Amino acid sequence: MRVFAGMKRILDAARRPCRCSSSAAILLLLLATCATATAQQSTQGGPGPNAVQSKAENDAYMAALKTEDATARAEALAAFVQDYPQSKVLTDALEQEMAAWQAAGDSGQVKKTAQRLLDLDHGNIRALGIVVALDRVSATQGDLSALNEMCADASGGMLAVPMWRRPANMTEEDFVSLSKLMSALFTGAEGYCMVQNKDYSQGKKWLTQALQIDPTNAQDTYELGIADLEATPLDVNGFWYCARAIHLTESAAFQQDASSMEKYCKAKYASYHGGEDGWDALVAASSQQDAPPRDFEKQMKPAQK
Repeated sequence: MRVFAGMKRILDAARRPCRCSSSAAILLLLLATCATATAQQSTQGGPGPNAVQSKAENDAYMAALKTEDATARAEALAAFVQDYPQSKVLTDALEQEMAAWQAAGDSGQVKKTAQRLLDLDHGNIRALGIVVALDRVSATQGDLSALNEMCADASGGMLAVPMWRRPANMTEEDFVSLSKLMSALFTGAEGYCMVQNKDYSQGKKWLTQALQIDPTNAQDTYELGIADLEATPLDVNGFWYCARAIHLTESAAFQQDASSMEKYCKAKYASYHGGEDGWDALVAASSQQDAPPRDFEKQMKPAQK
């Protein structure tokens, strides 16, 4: 694991990025794709005659899958994994358990199950994506251990995405879309790590790449704003990214996060511009496009000295 200097910055509430909207959306998509194969098996009457070692194992697995209550389903799948550790459907069972814990609203168990998947299958890139997404949420709330773990995993994920091969149960279209989103997830997390380490140049590089894939990611947009505004010299494009992040976060109905972002962004804007005039208009204008207009630097006027 990499240990970063200057980690106390993450504890500054005025600079905490959006906690939920972007990572949660990717997390839910990853969990949904993890569950696809076994959901199909359930509707087809089972995992197939060669997938399990006995009728008892098959019955236990199918009973767990068909349990309606999410928490009970997750517990039943966890029991199956414990009872049949050599099962040929062990990976499927763990993926279904993750999805069930998410449906039950227990992110701690989601992460624990994802970690068990990675212990079983180091190349399970979707499980790695889930761990990174959850660690980023924890990191933005001040968990330095989660931050360091995320930074190490993000680097590995960036290398793994180009080598990932399409699962048999996934269409080519879904595979391409998910590969892009995972690339954005890992690259954005890497950029976030660089910003926390005050390496704003590298942070800007990775965050820009992530936003080229997913320009609606409020977390990465905000972090790019910070990378620009904390750089020396200051890059005024950061004001646009700050405003855009606030708009995206408000649109996702995370008003508390938007207010936290605005506290940092507006203070930076007022310090540079000499006042808050024009700020609300900038936030409104940022809703119209994904990147700053070409003449944005000319529009930003510094305070008269």
